[in-house]
Amino acid sequence: MDHLVEVTAGIAYVPAGIIYGYLLLLPTVADKLIACLYEETYYWPHIIAIVAMLITVVLTNGLKLNYRKTQFVHLYLQLAATVFSFAAGLVFLLVDDVVPAIYLGAIAFGLTLVPGLSYLHIRSRARHRAALMSLCAGWFLSGVACTATIVHLAAVGADGQELLHQNVAIALLAASTVMVLLLGLVELLQRESIVDYKRPLDYDTSMAHDSGRLLSAARRSFAPYAQFGRAAPALGKNGTNGTGWSAERIVAGGAETGCRFRTLWTVYMVGTRLVELVAFYWVLVVLGMTSTQQLLEREDAGYVPFWAMVAGALVTTLLVLRFAPKTVFVGASILYVVALVLAVAFYCEDLLPTEYGIAHLLYFGCIGAAVPLPAINILELAPLNCNEAALALGTALEVLGVALLQYYGTTDGTLFGMEQTADGEVLEAANHKDVIAAHYITAIVVGVVCAIATMWHAPNTGRKSLPEIESDLSRMRSYFAFSRQRATPPGNRDPSQPPEVTPGPLTNGRSLALDTTIDERESLPAVQPEQLSARNAARFAAALYPGESPDGRLPGGSYHGSQASHSPTGRTPYNDFDGQLYHQHQEALRRQHEANYLNARLLQQRGLDSPTGSDHLPTRPRTLTPDTIKPLPLLPPLLVHRPTEPTAPRSLTVKSEPGTLHRPLPPLLLMTQKSDAPAPPPMPPADYLTKSLPRVKAVRQSRIPPIVPKPEPAAEVVVPGVEYSPNLVPSQFLRQSLQNSQLFR
Repeated sequence: MDHLVEVTAGIAYVPAGIIYGYLLLLPTVADKLIACLYEETYYWPHIIAIVAMLITVVLTNGLKLNYRKTQFVHLYLQLAATVFSFAAGLVFLLVDDVVPAIYLGAIAFGLTLVPGLSYLHIRSRARHRAALMSLCAGWFLSGVACTATIVHLAAVGADGQELLHQNVAIALLAASTVMVLLLGLVELLQRESIVDYKRPLDYDTSMAHDSGRLLSAARRSFAPYAQFGRAAPALGKNGTNGTGWSAERIVAGGAETGCRFRTLWTVYMVGTRLVELVAFYWVLVVLGMTSTQQLLEREDAGYVPFWAMVAGALVTTLLVLRFAPKTVFVGASILYVVALVLAVAFYCEDLLPTEYGIAHLLYFGCIGAAVPLPAINILELAPLNCNEAALALGTALEVLGVALLQYYGTTDGTLFGMEQTADGEVLEAANHKDVIAAHYITAIVVGVVCAIATMWHAPNTGRKSLPEIESDLSRMRSYFAFSRQRATPPGNRDPSQPPEVTPGPLTNGRSLALDTTIDERESLPAVQPEQLSARNAARFAAALYPGESPDGRLPGGSYHGSQASHSPTGRTPYNDFDGQLYHQHQEALRRQHEANYLNARLLQQRGLDSPTGSDHLPTRPRTLTPDTIKPLPLLPPLLVHRPTEPTAPRSLTVKSEPGTLHRPLPPLLLMTQKSDAPAPPPMPPADYLTKSLPRVKAVRQSRIPPIVPKPEPAAEVVVPGVEYSPNLVPSQFLRQSLQNSQLFR
């Protein structure tokens, strides 16, 4: 049932697609006075949609920043958009003047663009997030293709205008009704506690969201972007080394923090929204519909390119389940750029209609595969504090670009290579091939630039949770997203990976294999066993407790809090060992190392000092390998662990044959040996019992005073033979007492 909420958020894009398809094909309708607005106001519905979209950003992004966590108001915004689209459908169906319906539909279109994608980004699981967001674009393109089909089928009949508005109204009312029913069902399931659409489904994202750590604590400033409006500093003036307004200077956070390339990458991903501008590039859309009609030899076949885009979006939805959105976007961009090159070549060579129409269908299919991915890249790459604002910025650029191209394309025929004669007839201009080729080349350049920007500056976010993406982006230290990352602390290193060995004073940059001569090994400085045992203990602690430093400190230097050190399930040394046991294990490990050194060196010297190399080791070769050296077993526990007796340090010198040298083995050989010693835990800090105590939050005192029970009255002492009256005044009491005393004499 959890997926019902996500499907509902995606289906909301169907009415938006129907309205956008009507706005896109508005100039192609014959009767301008009935079918659409005046030609001078074609771009106004798009501006209204942008304003409505900004309102949704203020609500979603503003509430999130105010409460420091996402407020799930997305479905309520989609409900408002559904109400506007339902009203637009009623106006299309019942009123002759359809201008109010166009503006109502534009409001519904603007209210739908951002909330659905933003909701799926925070709500979905890591493995389903990209596919569900891509499916939103598929629903949107389905609405556009539905309107295109209605427009082209209505253009054939005599009463095409009336049939057009009637069919658009039916489509809008049907989609809006289904959306209202789904939203009502989701709200009913929410009230019955069957689903919870106000909680992320991914576990890591849900934990980070509940704790308020999903958003960064510091709000990003707009100051770096405001530097574009100032003059660039001089290069090398007054003895300073200026750099101008380079990319590194714009995103730099100072010498102490380094460069934050994520801001610049977000700007690049916002620019990739121009791919959707290329998808609805009005000149290419008109040429695609015309070429498809000529290819299929049908006058009403102009809607086929839009359904090709729907097919491409569905293919992308399936591919992002297996591949990263970055990979799919680069592949789809390459394919539609190739299709554009073929189309412009065929157009210039007058290869019409077969080759030109096939190239156009290939282009629309590949561009449909690329359309869903820029929005995914923006939401996953932009900081979670302002990802809705970044998506709205890219969408506004794309919608406004389509509106301007549509407006100038219809008011000025020279933009299409057409010219109007004196008698009002429209003909092709003499340079129409050059004009159309310029449009194709512009689309090719935009596609190549967007593909390169995504390939270089979009990290791989496939099947990763939002905290994992944030962690990967925080460790990036290169201008290119696929390049180097910051090195993790030693305690966070993967224990399965071999330790890094760098040339230093112990190795002197040379190989320390056993087949080197003894003179070379004698020239190396000896390593004390205490240093080796401490080093191996640190390595073991890093492998046993990944993510923790050997001394129990965090990478930042602070000690572990109560959540780590006092948890009954936490894997920390403080729950299992104490200091005395740690020292005993350290001594046992040191003795094991000493035995290994003496054993290996003794065997090696016996083999090297023998004239034939086989006096003592008949089957051993002259040059020993690490596999031929067997470490001695660890001393028995009863002989090693003696808490009552102090352990005296042992010497590395023992009695053996003359000429035997006793020197520790090289460090590289020690790192390759396997030891059977017990696992030594890291040393806890001396004051960990006081520094790791859990912090108890003070309980606020209640304003209602506590009810204090009244103390019980003391027991009365009753004198036998004396009658007490509680209502008597003192004088009467004394008189009665005197009478009683006289009676009992």
